[in-house]
Amino acid sequence: MNNNKPFTFKTQRHPAIIAAIYGVTVLSAASSMAAESGSTLTVSAQENSTQGYNATSSSVASKTPTPRLNEAQSISVVTQQQLEDYQASSLADAMRFVSGVSEGNTLAGTEDGFVRRGFGSNSDGSVYRDGVRSSQGLNFDATTERVEVLKGSASLLYGIQNPGGVINVVSKKPQYDWHTKVSGRSSSEGGGAGTVDVTGPLGNGFAFRLIAEKQNQDYWRNFGSDKHTLIAPSLQWYGEKASFLISYEDYQYDIPYDRGTAFINGKPLDIGYKDRLDDKANHAWGHNKTFNAHYDWQFNDDWSTRVTFGWNQRQYDNNEVRVTAVNPTTGVVTRRADANRGFNHKTKYVSWDLLGSQQLLGMTHNIVLGTDYEMNQTYRAHQFQGKSNTGFNFTAPQYDILSPVTNSTTENTANANNLNRIHSRSVYAKDSISLTEDWIAVLGGRYQHYEQRASKGFDPVVETLNSEGDKFLPQAGLIYKLTPDVSLYTSFSKSFTPSTDVDDDGNVGKPEQGTTWEVGSKWQISPKLFASVALYRIDERDMSLSINGTTRAINKARSSGAEFELNGEVLPGWDLSANYSYDKAEIVDDGVNSANNGNRLQNAPRHSGALYLSHNLSIRGVPGDFRVGGGARYIGTRAGDPENSFTLPDYVVADSFIAWNNQLFGEKTQLKLNMNNLFNKHYYTSSGGNLRVREGETRNLMLEASVEF
Repeated sequence: MNNNKPFTFKTQRHPAIIAAIYGVTVLSAASSMAAESGSTLTVSAQENSTQGYNATSSSVASKTPTPRLNEAQSISVVTQQQLEDYQASSLADAMRFVSGVSEGNTLAGTEDGFVRRGFGSNSDGSVYRDGVRSSQGLNFDATTERVEVLKGSASLLYGIQNPGGVINVVSKKPQYDWHTKVSGRSSSEGGGAGTVDVTGPLGNGFAFRLIAEKQNQDYWRNFGSDKHTLIAPSLQWYGEKASFLISYEDYQYDIPYDRGTAFINGKPLDIGYKDRLDDKANHAWGHNKTFNAHYDWQFNDDWSTRVTFGWNQRQYDNNEVRVTAVNPTTGVVTRRADANRGFNHKTKYVSWDLLGSQQLLGMTHNIVLGTDYEMNQTYRAHQFQGKSNTGFNFTAPQYDILSPVTNSTTENTANANNLNRIHSRSVYAKDSISLTEDWIAVLGGRYQHYEQRASKGFDPVVETLNSEGDKFLPQAGLIYKLTPDVSLYTSFSKSFTPSTDVDDDGNVGKPEQGTTWEVGSKWQISPKLFASVALYRIDERDMSLSINGTTRAINKARSSGAEFELNGEVLPGWDLSANYSYDKAEIVDDGVNSANNGNRLQNAPRHSGALYLSHNLSIRGVPGDFRVGGGARYIGTRAGDPENSFTLPDYVVADSFIAWNNQLFGEKTQLKLNMNNLFNKHYYTSSGGNLRVREGETRNLMLEASVEF
């Protein structure tokens, strides 16, 4: 009996989308009424630090907007203009503008997985949304305004982390001026999406925003489609001393589950680039919910406090016709129809911060004091495993011949009711001390207590992990202002990640511990142009790797490298985004198999870089103006597995766009055409093993039309 029930979209369950789309005119017409009925409000916000491709400040390293020149760590910001120009549709698209970040194992394209300075993968807890760790698989959507990346050990403010760094997705906030944007896009693969974004004041200090989107777009590889429905309301209020922001997001999706192709004897299978080894049953469907709230109280001009609450949940199921072996001589592919039901990943987060500036002994202290509690849960109710099947041949592929059976005959009861929870409670402090006009010292530390419990099975429930511990994580840095616009810095920081491995005697493995040393320089070349360079070394002890399908710890891994970024306006009307990174990430001491010593870490390129240039122009006799741009990214060769048994080849992929802006309808009408993978390059983005090599999308077009008023 086949109990596979694919996720279906029911428009009637989301009447807010229809109301939003057809209510745009009503809302805009009512704007004057709202202004008249409410009292006049003047909101004093900080000056926008983002101009074009340049962002002069960021909150990711200090929980409050801080000039990047005054931070002793490497920080990258992908601005809204960069995301809009190249119609970014995923975090992977956004990371092309960031040095030292490449795609890692994405769990068949269903999760964000990134290698940062040699470390990281999917579900590693490194992706945040508005400062709260995310349990969602894919974190980029129509609500995203910009993306901030803090590289290196980031445990001071973010607790349990590997030493690669964190990626914080910043959402669009309510505005106190009425603004509506309606857009639609169409893909050359087939299908597309429609989006509406409405924001404005409600009177008495309140403002709202509603973002809604519906997508049904064909997948580029042979079969499948990418569907989602998004509803995201938010509410903001400013008073004389207090303010709060509440946001909620409801996201339902049905997406392909694509493990990619196979590398046999070090080479990719000789099959069509779009041909797949799995089957049409492969997909994942689920429901994401995200709720964040921030409350701020301003004591005086120098001190404020903030309470943050975050909750997010991902409930989903998936089917996978899994490739277990490939015979390159006969073409026979051994496959197994598997399925998982009842995934329930969840994060709860509460923090209380005291933020301020204090003069002491003739020095200015910019202080962050805080405490937080966090609970992270991963859960799977049922796992189903089919029998091996050899009915597929890649020389003459036929599909729709195998799909999972989800009943008692195929359930793996030993791995059912699989639960893992981590509770952590911490106090932390960071002090940026202006010693003189030219010198800034940064001192900080986090004391963290964690408890981890894991179990599986229904009858009986077997406890597989019971561990707790305490950890102190220091951070120190020194900044020298060579000029007001040029800074030199050095820093030292620690990170840790509790182990999830239990040996045969029930002993829990040691926590992974990372140490980062970094030196660098930042230069605000002009108000609209920013450059940075960083040199670093990261040591990671007791690091877990997957070798031949078995996860075990190695004694030590190391990543040493250099990064460069240049973003902003280089000439009037010309925006540039350039980056380059060199990263030597390798196993230093395997501890079990010395033959692995010196092996490169998986999915970590030695060289990578990107260059994009955009330009505003007007053509005489043609109404409106144009924006054109293009560029390319380079990713070097990468190890396909920790044993370095095969290598993913390097690649260069070029992209371009042209946009026409005019006041044809409303305040701004835009038509934009993006051509991705301009030269139709065949390339491989990441590896989860030689039977799980993910492929990059072939040449495709994306046409978008939008109206703002």
